Amino acid sequence: MMRRVASLLAVTLAMALPGIVQTRTLVAFTGSYSADTIYSLNDMVSQGVDFYISLAANNRGNTPASNAVEWARMGSGVGNTGAIGAAGSTGATGPEGPIGARGVVGATGLVGATGGTGTTGATGVAGVTGPQGATGANGAVGPAGAMGLTGLQGATGVAGSSAAVGVVGQVRETRTFSVVAYKGYNIMGGSSMTLFSATGAGNVERIQLAAGYNSGDPSTAPIAANTLLTIVVDGRTYRCTLGMFLLWNGYSTGDGVAATSDLFVTKYLGITSGTSLSNETLSGYRRVYIKYNSSISISIAVPPGPNIVWWSQVEYYPGVAAAGRYPATRNVFNMVANDWVAIAPGQTVAVLPAVAGAGELESIYFVSSAPGKVEAQWLEQNPIIAVDGTNFHYGGTEDFFGNQFYGDQFHGRTDEYGIARAYSSGAPDYTTYWSGYRYFKESPMVFNSSLGMTWQNVSADAGPASRVGTLAVYYTTE
Repeated sequence: MMRRVASLLAVTLAMALPGIVQTRTLVAFTGSYSADTIYSLNDMVSQGVDFYISLAANNRGNTPASNAVEWARMGSGVGNTGAIGAAGSTGATGPEGPIGARGVVGATGLVGATGGTGTTGATGVAGVTGPQGATGANGAVGPAGAMGLTGLQGATGVAGSSAAVGVVGQVRETRTFSVVAYKGYNIMGGSSMTLFSATGAGNVERIQLAAGYNSGDPSTAPIAANTLLTIVVDGRTYRCTLGMFLLWNGYSTGDGVAATSDLFVTKYLGITSGTSLSNETLSGYRRVYIKYNSSISISIAVPPGPNIVWWSQVEYYPGVAAAGRYPATRNVFNMVANDWVAIAPGQTVAVLPAVAGAGELESIYFVSSAPGKVEAQWLEQNPIIAVDGTNFHYGGTEDFFGNQFYGDQFHGRTDEYGIARAYSSGAPDYTTYWSGYRYFKESPMVFNSSLGMTWQNVSADAGPASRVGTLAVYYTTE
């Protein structure tokens, strides 16, 4: 319809009034009206279903329907609806469409009639045997049978093995507990005193000592630890410093700092006081079983220097112990000491020289030091214990004493093992000290033919120790 109107209006005729000359004006149809388009005179546009002709040149932004000065309505482009045309012929059949989606499952049909019986199948393989059933209830007791004839005497059986040695404590102690004590006993430097002596049979159970002195001299600070202990048992003599026997070494330092952080008590060992310079005190105890058959003497000798005031207690049982009170392997007391002295790099220490015979190990003490504030990396060396010809290598020295990483994070201490002293002193010492203890009371180390232990002063990283001391206590059956 738009095309028909446009063609009809391509040339607009002005109707001539009677007696007036008729004129013709050319009209250009420009399409639908746009407010942005500049229209010329006689340009025709459509707006909706109506047609308008521009009455002015440079006609822009003037909506035709509302601006009669710039636009003149020519008429509507909507005609009457034409008659319905005849039906077209049937088109050709189109191609077959794609298969449609699967429909939903239909409802279940009715059950069919039962089929006839099939032929019998072949016999299947036998299944596995099922589990045994529960035991049935006991039947009633039958009547007693007649007594049979006496059989022949059997052969004598093989003799049984000897019974194992009983654990300590299974036989109660019946002897009288005794103690010899000295209180405030003043000993001059270079002098000695006897702590305990006895004749006949008996055994020592515990030794406790405390020392007090005023030196004021860093070089004499460890004088109590350097005091010499002598034990004579049935004619056999054993010697070591109190610094090794009670693990006092490293507790009295020239820097004057008290060893408060490294004081401890356990079932078998305790260090209960440790101060330095002008107010020195050092005290501790050790439980140690020393059996004597005829005589015993325990004494100390103070090195030259200031006087020392001593307090001592030696606890013991006089007489022969009841059979089974102590294991047979814990019979003869033995002590091997390597006092705390200078040691060369790479040097091997015989902590326990080869022992022949049977017995058991009681304990191992270890003391070490090196100049300066250093990590005790000489503890990386593995102690070696030889029991009845078999060598056992520990993972490190501090591991042997129940700790790891040199004990720089934690000083573990139990009845059986622990670190005693781990300290780096200031002026004038400037020394790192490390000591530990290990007991074999709860977990006995029994040997039947031989026992030995070595340690080597080796450290590839920070250098070896400069001083080392060891103490081993063990027992033999004879």
